[in-house]
Amino acid sequence: MSTLPTQRQMFEAARDALQKARNQLTEAQLEVKGDWQPLGSSLTDAGADARKAVLTKTSQLKNEIDDLFNVLDDAIREQRS
Repeated sequence: MSTLPTQRQMFEAARDALQKARNQLTEAQLEVKGDWQPLGSSLTDAGADARKAVLTKTSQLKNEIDDLFNVLDDAIREQRS
């Protein structure tokens, strides 16, 4: 008896891992959007650049993960037919 996963199980596990990664990217976005001390102070230029870079890159990565979800979903659907 084999203990290896089926192709479907493998792709579903990959989707789960990607969802966790996507959730962590959302957490990173929320962190840089949050308040800091002293409350009401402005970000430095470097801080503003870093926040912009984090928000831009994490959004791009989340879009890439969404594309991967579609690829995996297509493969799972193909298994059903």
